[in-house]
Amino acid sequence: MGASRSRMDVCLIFNPELSTGTERRPASKHDALETVAEADAKGLISRPFRNLEHPDELDGGICFCCPECCYYFRHPEEHCDKGSLCESTLAGSCTGCLLCVESCHFGARRAADGRLVVDRDKCYGCGLCVGACPAGCIEMK
Repeated sequence: MGASRSRMDVCLIFNPELSTGTERRPASKHDALETVAEADAKGLISRPFRNLEHPDELDGGICFCCPECCYYFRHPEEHCDKGSLCESTLAGSCTGCLLCVESCHFGARRAADGRLVVDRDKCYGCGLCVGACPAGCIEMK
């Protein structure tokens, strides 16, 4: 299913010393913007590469992950830092369509008795639920 969800070369690498396991090729600004648009359209998770010695610093790249190919999804025992943001759902505005449940790769959103249940401890702050909500009742805080 990975090939139908995303092509494997959707990482943008700015540091020539980094390795992603896929073949590299130069990208123009236009190519990079198209990659970002494709990642958005396919619901991929934007994950910046972090400096291992200084986790608050970026380290030269952005990977657009999907559950079928991302190392952290395929190896859940590996540590993956959560983002600094967390979802905030305005429950009174929620229509109960549950489209946000389908967009959440981390299991932070689920349906129970036809209603939305949110487990904020599982939220990684990726923001995919925001774009999936037609009612616009989800924000990242």
